[in-house]
Amino acid sequence: MASSGQKRRWLRRSLGGGLLATAALAILAAPAFAGTLTNVNWTVSNSQTGKTAVTYAFSFKTATTGIVKTVTMAVPAGTAGTPVVGSVYGLGAGTVALAANTLTYTVTTPVSVAANIPIYVSVTGMTNSSTAGSRTSLAATNTSVPAVIDSGTSQSIMFGSSSTTAQVSVGRTLTFTNDTPSFTMSLDPTGLSTNQTQPVVLTVQTNASGGYSLAASDTGLSMTGPAFTIPGVTAGPGTGVASFPSSGFGVSAVLSGGGPGGANFLTTTGPTGATADTLTLTNQVNVDYTMPAGTYNDTITYVVTPTY
Repeated sequence: MASSGQKRRWLRRSLGGGLLATAALAILAAPAFAGTLTNVNWTVSNSQTGKTAVTYAFSFKTATTGIVKTVTMAVPAGTAGTPVVGSVYGLGAGTVALAANTLTYTVTTPVSVAANIPIYVSVTGMTNSSTAGSRTSLAATNTSVPAVIDSGTSQSIMFGSSSTTAQVSVGRTLTFTNDTPSFTMSLDPTGLSTNQTQPVVLTVQTNASGGYSLAASDTGLSMTGPAFTIPGVTAGPGTGVASFPSSGFGVSAVLSGGGPGGANFLTTTGPTGATADTLTLTNQVNVDYTMPAGTYNDTITYVVTPTY
């Protein structure tokens, strides 16, 4: 059985150990810093989306005395660039890095900063996010652990687009005119009136990027009693009235105008521009005694085909 003296010594050792354990527990359970920064402000030298070589500046006042190792400043997702330390007030010299949408200014030698001290950190070489919208920044001072000493959120900055996307639709257009809806000729084979011509002026104006083609076709200059058709001299338009034989029906064509695309015979390769192309078709009929007397009729059809 232990003596009363031994019991007192054991009790003192137990109590001493308990006091040490309690003291150690008290140190581990010390409250964390949780101050709120005041006057938090964030400015950018250019708020256009995607803009390069932009300077970001952050300022605030501390709320809690602490040994500051880093200052972190949140930036919008998509922010890029090669950050470089600009001006710094209230802290010692340091470096800056960008990672995970956060700028981190690291003080080379941690410094004790008292409460209510204004801090200013500017960073150059930033590239704004390409996403437009209103953004704030969460700034925080941190210990070496790291542990947050104070934190606070800045006012909003509106990032706007650096360009305007414009879409203009220009409609397809084609204007075609024919100045001669019909014409009449009177001929006889006596030599007094064996040959007659009739000009028909057509105009085409279009913004077709690939130009257009103009074709003419007819049903044949013919009659039914007796049935007879004045033969065509060519399968299509001729190259000049003078080349027509003594009898027959045909057309020659001369094109004037011709837009920027450069007009060719009945075909262009670009839009006409502000001035319409003018096509003069010269219809010619020659008759002789082989052609029966009577009234002959024909329908000439013009087809303009644009290439947009």
